Amino acid sequence: MRMGSAKLLLPWGDGLLIDQVLGVWADSMVDEIVVVVRKEDRELSDACRRHPVRLVHPNVDPQDMKASVQWGLREIETVFNPIDRDRCFIAPADLPNLSCAIIDRLIRTESDASTIVVPRFGDRQGHPVLLPWPLTAAVFQLGAGEGVDQVVKRHPKRCVSFPAGQRVTDVDTPEQYERLRRNTGEAE
Repeated sequence: MRMGSAKLLLPWGDGLLIDQVLGVWADSMVDEIVVVVRKEDRELSDACRRHPVRLVHPNVDPQDMKASVQWGLREIETVFNPIDRDRCFIAPADLPNLSCAIIDRLIRTESDASTIVVPRFGDRQGHPVLLPWPLTAAVFQLGAGEGVDQVVKRHPKRCVSFPAGQRVTDVDTPEQYERLRRNTGEAE
């Protein structure tokens, strides 16, 4: 816990950081939201239940984002039985400055079953990425030291340009949290 406490449970607006993120996903054009939460993380699970999400509690706690994504993809496969033309966002949960406009624009971007849709903020790629369902299999083929970003690097991409100032940023340190709060008007 680099933040000193569970970062997704930090204050944001009238709720918590996780409320901000899940509220944006829920207000967007996505059909379903799947969130992977460790079994023992009851407080986070309770916060997630305030939103229209499907919670996944793995039998074994995921050691990294790749393992969490794999659990989420298995759930999607089992419950929703996706077809080749379906697409799936992959994103960390700590993106409080994510907006519906970004999500919806990525959804409206046409792509084929072999092309990943990626936002580009200025000259930098970012979150969230939209994978065609057939490419989600590549997440299970990654080596032990490889992250989900390798799937994006290895496959064709269609980049959607956004201004650099709209870059979606994750929260990894107390300084990043405070900077994002100040930049979005959340700091008191």
